[in-house]
Amino acid sequence: MTNQLVPPRLTATQDLEALLDAAVDAIIVIDHSSHILTFNHAAERLFGYAQEQVLGQDISMLMPAPYKAAHAGYVDAYLNTGHARIIGIGREISARRRDGSVFPAALSVGKIGDANPPRFVGFIHDISARKAAEESLRQSESLLRNAQSIAQLGNYEYVYPDGVISWSDEMYHLLGLPKASGPLHIKELGQRFVHADDTAHFDRICTHAYTTFDRFDFEFRIHRYDGAVRYIHSQGTVHPHPAGAHVTGTLHDITDRKLAEDELRIGQERLTHVARLSTMGEMAAGLAHEINQPLTAIATYAQAAVRLMDSPDGADPVDLRDALLQIVAQSLRAGEVIRRLRGFVKTRAANSERLEINRLIEDIRILAGSDARVNDIRLILDLDPRAPGVAGDPIQLQQVLLNLIRNAIDATCECPGALRELTVTTRPLGDGVEVAVIDHAGGIPESVAQHLFNPFFTTKETGTGLGLAISRSIITAHRGKLGYRPTPGGGTSFFFTLPQLVGV
Repeated sequence: MTNQLVPPRLTATQDLEALLDAAVDAIIVIDHSSHILTFNHAAERLFGYAQEQVLGQDISMLMPAPYKAAHAGYVDAYLNTGHARIIGIGREISARRRDGSVFPAALSVGKIGDANPPRFVGFIHDISARKAAEESLRQSESLLRNAQSIAQLGNYEYVYPDGVISWSDEMYHLLGLPKASGPLHIKELGQRFVHADDTAHFDRICTHAYTTFDRFDFEFRIHRYDGAVRYIHSQGTVHPHPAGAHVTGTLHDITDRKLAEDELRIGQERLTHVARLSTMGEMAAGLAHEINQPLTAIATYAQAAVRLMDSPDGADPVDLRDALLQIVAQSLRAGEVIRRLRGFVKTRAANSERLEINRLIEDIRILAGSDARVNDIRLILDLDPRAPGVAGDPIQLQQVLLNLIRNAIDATCECPGALRELTVTTRPLGDGVEVAVIDHAGGIPESVAQHLFNPFFTTKETGTGLGLAISRSIITAHRGKLGYRPTPGGGTSFFFTLPQLVGV
């Protein structure tokens, strides 16, 4: 037989030492007097002491206050009563390294067999990384809660149709619900809190998104638990899930924004109305002339009718009828001017409707033409019949046109020798229509051009400086563009574009 080398058998003590040295966690054995008997390599690395520096020393050297003062009491109490405070239970403590730094640790303590006097073994695990991660998570959650509270934004997550629901704290605040009530299913949310006028819209959007796994982004109103009506913006994502659809979304209270938008809209409408009145004030001479002409004609034909009736030979029925017909025609003419004027200057909310831009321009000829005539300027309409339909507010768009025409009239009057002629044109674009007001008054100086659309900037002695600024805001609200370019031969062409009405 071949001789084989047999490794020497390890003693129990050697087995224990190998086990202690291989352990990842610090292992410390103490006697009944709290003196350190065993201090493994992991303990050396954790606490920064060499084994020979701690053996026989009191374990309290590894403890900061208040654990240091309390430790001896725990050991004495156990030895006297047998009641364990820590043994077999485990707890989190603070420990102290050789350099004095303190770190969080998980401590598990056990009593060693039937040793007499008693001995105890402690397993210590550094939980600094875990604590740091927990603190970072806690801070992140706190920041998120604060941010959601400030932004009035709540988030939720659940599986549609019947999965587990998760709500952030702000969800309860948005709805005015106590947190103890727990989260609501989306169906119950819709039934209990969504405004009756928005329920169908809410159900339609949600059902479509949840069954097609589509994103959703929409607005609706809710009745809070206290009865207050709030505007909500909701958006989120939907993904397939074995139980249906996994939904992650937000509710954002946008009531303040909505109220601010309403106030801004009302303020804009009032300012726009003031600008209309200002434009009419500038056109007062032309309008007075336009109304005075039919009134003078009415008076003339009425006097003629009286003379015919007072004639000794009696009135000729044909002549009398012609005079009365002229009176009717001139009164209708004056009434039409007044009707258009009243419709233009009255206070009204903005209203979008389908418009034929050429007809819109024709409708204001009576107002714009009178102003041009009284200033001895010829107004020409060159309207392309191919101009597409648009959507917009007719009064506001007429306001823009009258303002541009009024400015062109002023520029022409202030430019000696200029061709006393204005042209309003329309032309189709690839995706809409362009309307231009063309004058021949020499153009705009560079020093004026850079401030042209600034509110309250004006070159007129009695101007408000609001006309072009408001006109630009009106066209922008109609998803168009207002600008200008030089007119060939001298002058300026102000133009605005409007998008084509979808479906036209």
